[in-house]
Amino acid sequence: MTARSPAWLVDVPFAHRGLHDHRIPENSLAAVAAAADADYGVELDVQLTADGYPVVLHDVTLERVAGAPLRPGELPLAELAQLRLGGGDHRVPTLADALDVVGGRTPVMVELKNFGRRTGRLEGRAAAVLDSYAGPFCVSSFNPRTITWLRRTRPGWLRGQAAGTLEGVPMPTWLRPLLRRMAWNRRNRPDFVAYELAALPHPAVDRARRSGAAVVAWTVTSQDELMLAQRLSDNIIFEGVRP
Repeated sequence: MTARSPAWLVDVPFAHRGLHDHRIPENSLAAVAAAADADYGVELDVQLTADGYPVVLHDVTLERVAGAPLRPGELPLAELAQLRLGGGDHRVPTLADALDVVGGRTPVMVELKNFGRRTGRLEGRAAAVLDSYAGPFCVSSFNPRTITWLRRTRPGWLRGQAAGTLEGVPMPTWLRPLLRRMAWNRRNRPDFVAYELAALPHPAVDRARRSGAAVVAWTVTSQDELMLAQRLSDNIIFEGVRP
């Protein structure tokens, strides 16, 4: 446990997009339930529908997970609910439904997928759901402006700055250098840093740890990476391997 972190933030590994496999789609209610049942934390991604509902979805479009070349923000919730993840019976869940499945049994890490310069809409809608959730949770984002918004409006919440080299990750060019060196950390004072394992160790991460922030490495996908992360971080976000 670091200076500003509860024990669960460093003691409970987080299943990346839930505990999923070839049968259970990522970020589905079944993946969320499987992680909670196995006593792992749940890491999930949140975006907004066209009518402003926070839903659990990672990609910019629905092409890979649901076969629809549309952005989630182009569909109202009622239409999004008609799609199926991986061609099976699973649907894109709302954040509220995912939290109901967890039911406080295990910690949840909610990553807000906002890569724009404006903040408030996604953050506010997700915060309204989380305000009524009684279980342990933290909120992260690659966007330092989102962390600023959280620090200003929800100062008691655990905030995490996600960062790394981010090769191949779609995001604005202005954001990449800021994230590599976590230039906004002094202003935002995140409680933890979710940093790309392949980019560790990193001086900016070392500075964050000295300031009291926990370091959570993403994404651990093998036993070798698990052993590396045990040396370089306080906790992990994992996929395809069991800690």
